[in-house]
Amino acid sequence: MPDVSPSRLQPPPKRRPPYRNLRVYAFDPSLNWRLDTAVINQMTLRVPWEDVSAGPTGEYLEVVDVDPASGCCYAPVDLDERFVLAQSGLDPSEGDPQFHQQMVYAVAMTTIRNFERAVGLRALWSQADKEQGFQFVRRLRIYPLAMRESNAYYDPNRKALLFGYFPAEAGGQNLPGSLVFTCLSHDVIAHETTHALLDGLHRRFMEPTHPDSMAFHEAFADIVAIFQHFSYK
Repeated sequence: MPDVSPSRLQPPPKRRPPYRNLRVYAFDPSLNWRLDTAVINQMTLRVPWEDVSAGPTGEYLEVVDVDPASGCCYAPVDLDERFVLAQSGLDPSEGDPQFHQQMVYAVAMTTIRNFERAVGLRALWSQADKEQGFQFVRRLRIYPLAMRESNAYYDPNRKALLFGYFPAEAGGQNLPGSLVFTCLSHDVIAHETTHALLDGLHRRFMEPTHPDSMAFHEAFADIVAIFQHFSYK
């Protein structure tokens, strides 16, 4: 008889799942305050699986959660932690910095995947201009709490997405005085990620060589954010 002792048995191969399930806001946290929209405002994204370190930091993205306005540096989320994996990511929460990190990563990676499927090319970030030497940029950086103002933008010089936060005003859907985080808006994340993808596709698109150059950038980013909603059930 063949030797089937435990020392002779080969371990089964490790199987990598095709997707990582991560929960996000479908629109933004303000819809949680309304009974007619609260039930549709949370969803689970199927993000392409990749090996990630704390941050999250993967092949395309690096999330850096530093708040210059308050001087705080928040602990990075570990998406491979077993309890996080078991519940498809952290619960959506306005006040949890680690959920902020999870949401910008999940929505940005979904936007990248959709872009690659549509274009048929791997996404590349525009090269860094080191005195016209142009160096390869491995990862796009995302700062969920980059500034205390009602703004969010792609910085082509830093190769980064910068998201702001600000106090809510009276008359809106948010509680007056509460903080509004642009990094928790599904549309804003997809919009700014598209700016970075377009810059990587052709760096001259960022130069105002024509009155319609920047209008094209804004319109294309808006359309991608809208179309991405249509891809969700």
